[in-house]
Amino acid sequence: MIKLIVSGVLGKMGKEIVSLSIEFKDIDVIAGFDKKRGDISIPIKNKIDELPHRFDAIVDFSSPDAAIKMLKFSLKSKKPFVTGTTGFTEKEEKEIKRVSKKIPVFKASNMSMGINAVMAILEDLPDILYNDFDVEIVEMHHRFKKDSPSGTAIILGKTIAKRIGKETFLYGREGKKLKRKKGDVSFHSVRGGTVVGIHTIYFHGNDESIEITHRAYSRRIFAFGALTAVRWIIQQKPGLYSMDDLLSKD
Repeated sequence: MIKLIVSGVLGKMGKEIVSLSIEFKDIDVIAGFDKKRGDISIPIKNKIDELPHRFDAIVDFSSPDAAIKMLKFSLKSKKPFVTGTTGFTEKEEKEIKRVSKKIPVFKASNMSMGINAVMAILEDLPDILYNDFDVEIVEMHHRFKKDSPSGTAIILGKTIAKRIGKETFLYGREGKKLKRKKGDVSFHSVRGGTVVGIHTIYFHGNDESIEITHRAYSRRIFAFGALTAVRWIIQQKPGLYSMDDLLSKD
């Protein structure tokens, strides 16, 4: 039985992971960590030093600051760390890489199997779409999402930029003098309501266009991906892993 601690347990994703974990017969959520206070079916701790020290992995959906603190707790306990948190600073990213040399760390901006399939599709598209078409990314999330553009949109953009051969990102448009340049990848963020997540990549050519869209209808898909990552990461050596590594495990 995998003994799991959930960081950010009172958030939407934390609650989803606890709920779905019941269907994973080999995973037992033994505790949760959150700065907030609330009721849930497992013990919740508001201080890291109050968490149990006998566990097998931590899964984190919190904030960058809280995630780094939980990462250090994982390092101290020499246990794997899985995070779906986004919005890390460059300094925090370096800390994650440093720690991953000592323990297995799984980091993904989007735990959905579907969105990672979209990334694989983008890598295999014909060159003409990157050479002769204009690329725009529109992402839509609920009103409470803090970072913009989403971590998923940025990863999609980086995948596209790699194919184009340069990384020139634009974030929204305003004014009359902003002219599109060849090879630009533009991001547009929409926030409202309870939208879980919609990402659309537009390829606009002369007299034609192509759209690739992924729609998340519930957070269950992210929770499933996170728990699948937990099962996988406990068998790995120290290193920094992603959904690419998980999906190519066979």
